[in-house]
Amino acid sequence: MAHTRPTIGREEVAARLERLRVMPLFTCTSADVGMRVVAALHAAGLRLVEFTNRTPEALGVFAAMAERSAAEYPDLILGAGTILDADQAEAFHAAGASFIVAPHLDEPTGAYCQARGLAWFPGTGTVTEMMRAHRLGALAAKVFPADALGGPDFLRAVRGPCPFLKLMPSGGVTAEPDNLAAWFAAGAWCVGIGTKLVCPKEVAAGAFDSIAARARALVAALPGRGGSC
Repeated sequence: MAHTRPTIGREEVAARLERLRVMPLFTCTSADVGMRVVAALHAAGLRLVEFTNRTPEALGVFAAMAERSAAEYPDLILGAGTILDADQAEAFHAAGASFIVAPHLDEPTGAYCQARGLAWFPGTGTVTEMMRAHRLGALAAKVFPADALGGPDFLRAVRGPCPFLKLMPSGGVTAEPDNLAAWFAAGAWCVGIGTKLVCPKEVAAGAFDSIAARARALVAALPGRGGSC
């Protein structure tokens, strides 16, 4: 029997991220492998995951994962990243994405998400872009690539005049407690973490226990000890 995953609205995505404060992200070219990664993250308490659109197979892999996770992990919120335009947003939303993440600020994508109550996290690199994202209804502005932009010091500087902005640094965030503490002390609303959590070499080697162990350590290091969310 086929299971379809109903998409989850913006407010529930926001509530989940407010509790956990991390968005793990990864990509792969096999739904079977993807589900092993999801299992490792889920076991650690990470119940919100971004699958990035970085290969020609990504949409099909994502659709298969969304269908399978509806049955296997009904508490999982699954979203799509590296979404470059509104057509891609529509395709991944139709496949089961409950949120959309991008490396850039694309206004038609924002309009698509806004019209459907879909959480949107556009990539930004300047205060002007962050303010634009905020006014267009982004749930949070993805600060990307956060390390190259100046790291936690950059985030702190932005939050000085704009404390109302919800910022999600991505790029340079690691699972190390000191690194996480620095980002949150600088005012991060949540963080995005990819290869420093889901190591591609470990995925290729089938070392899912290592990914699960790192994910557990990450959850333990989050403010308030995160917990299953």
